[in-house]
Amino acid sequence: MTSHHGRPHRLRRALLLVGAVVVLAGIAFTAWEAFRARTALQQMAADVETLAGQLTEGDVAAAPATLDHAQAEARTAVDSTTGPGWWLAARLPWVGDDVRAVQVVAGVGRDLTTDALPGVVTSAAALDPARLRPVDGRVDLQPIEDAAPGVVRAAEVIAELRGRADTLDPTALVDQVATPVVDLQTRLEEAAVLADRASRAVRLLPPMLGADGRRTYVLVFQNNAEARATGGIPGAFAQVVADDGRLVLGRQSDAARLGGQPERPVLPLTEREVALFTDRLGRFSQDVNLTPDFPRTGELVRAMWQKRYGTRVDGVLSADPVALSHLLRATGPVDVAGEPVDADSAVPLLLSQVYADVADPAAQNRFFDRVARSVFGAVVTGQGDARGLLDGLVRSTEEGRTLVWSAHPEEQDLLAPTRLGGAFPVADDATPDVGVYLNAVPAYKLDYYLDHRVDVVADRCARGRQHLTVTVRLSSRVPRGYRRLSEYVAPEVPVFGRGAIVQTLYLAVPRDGRLLSMSVDGQALEPQLSSYGDRPVVIRTVALQPGKSREIVLELRTGNGQTGDPDVRTTPGVRSSGLGEVSASACA
Repeated sequence: MTSHHGRPHRLRRALLLVGAVVVLAGIAFTAWEAFRARTALQQMAADVETLAGQLTEGDVAAAPATLDHAQAEARTAVDSTTGPGWWLAARLPWVGDDVRAVQVVAGVGRDLTTDALPGVVTSAAALDPARLRPVDGRVDLQPIEDAAPGVVRAAEVIAELRGRADTLDPTALVDQVATPVVDLQTRLEEAAVLADRASRAVRLLPPMLGADGRRTYVLVFQNNAEARATGGIPGAFAQVVADDGRLVLGRQSDAARLGGQPERPVLPLTEREVALFTDRLGRFSQDVNLTPDFPRTGELVRAMWQKRYGTRVDGVLSADPVALSHLLRATGPVDVAGEPVDADSAVPLLLSQVYADVADPAAQNRFFDRVARSVFGAVVTGQGDARGLLDGLVRSTEEGRTLVWSAHPEEQDLLAPTRLGGAFPVADDATPDVGVYLNAVPAYKLDYYLDHRVDVVADRCARGRQHLTVTVRLSSRVPRGYRRLSEYVAPEVPVFGRGAIVQTLYLAVPRDGRLLSMSVDGQALEPQLSSYGDRPVVIRTVALQPGKSREIVLELRTGNGQTGDPDVRTTPGVRSSGLGEVSASACA
């Protein structure tokens, strides 16, 4: 006989058993869904990598299918990370952060593939370098204008997704989750930078190339054989007219004709500018880039040109011989006065050989102008490889050799934060920015033999500030037979002698930062401190005897909250950009 008291007990056991089965089934299902999500996310990441390669290589025909597959995998990842099991798991101790991180990653992947990348793929075909190749001296601006909305939208979405991904703290996650989170954050950071550049470019190019009416620019040809903060002394100038995508190189000028020797600066200078660079900054066209701030250089060149020729100027462009060599690598050789000039010969020819062959400075400047016109002609007529030409322009910009300033405020706002804009260090509140700039002291052309390298190491992080070690190495490659060089190249320098390279260095400390110590060749020195803009500047004049090297080391502390990777800018040299190793943030 069965007792009625046993029935509730058996019922409770049955219910508990059913509950346990349901929980175990839910756990198993959630685990299975997690496996599906992981697989889908891995495949989506691989698809995005493939897509990037296709767009880089110009394989726009294959890109849509790759994007479709990536979108499908992203949807699978999101579907696999939603539901009651995931809702519950996200609220459990110990594992909740990891679960929520997986859900964020899946959501970011879905939005990336559905909201950002379609615009990128659609625009890629329109912005193929081959389609933008100049024909009869004219660039077709319509494809750029058509692509602009999609490119701008993609940049906005990627920036928003980067912000979402950056809310995740990898240090609080298990390795299996932290690794893909860090990978996503890194890739989105890189994508955001590229998308921002593209967004600025499609907004700048049409108006600056004359889509809304004729534009007039002054092209400054910098000569690195005599260092200036932005590269080299301005040796030649030319007028460039842009009208509905058509580019024409017009009037040529030089320092003697443009700058003259006015009694007063062409524009009012600040007391700080005069203290750092003297009033030559605004009086002589060959000294307008003693300042490392290219927008200021642009203002001065514009004022000088308008005063001299009475022509309204919409902006100022700048390039050096190394930038021309990057373009020549794509266009192939050009003919200058019956002689071929190619990517390998341009730099030694323009920065060294010309001074041995041509004694008259005015004739030297005319030769610079002929070379620049020949390269300009090759570019605007579509000579050579279009993608290689774009690569050359990008490389020149990254090295600080190609600079642009616009007199139109809305365009200058887009240019100012970029390398192309060449502004005195500009960074966001979290980025410690360092500047190292060179100005030749005597008027000579010996800096063709100067090498410099700037290395920055972030080695400590404390209370939202980083400790930076900045090492500047200067090396003279002046040949042993330097006495056979012309007086124009290697004059007798008072105090230091013939063959000496003498430079004044301007070392910009991060905003609200502090210089802790300074040494030259291992000897501690009391630095000469000044300021420029909103930051401290260390000034030091250094002389190098032929074949010798010098080393300047600065210990810096950044401003509060500057926990990002250091951003470093320096004067581009003849054989390199001047940038060495720059470490990641010590606060990462």
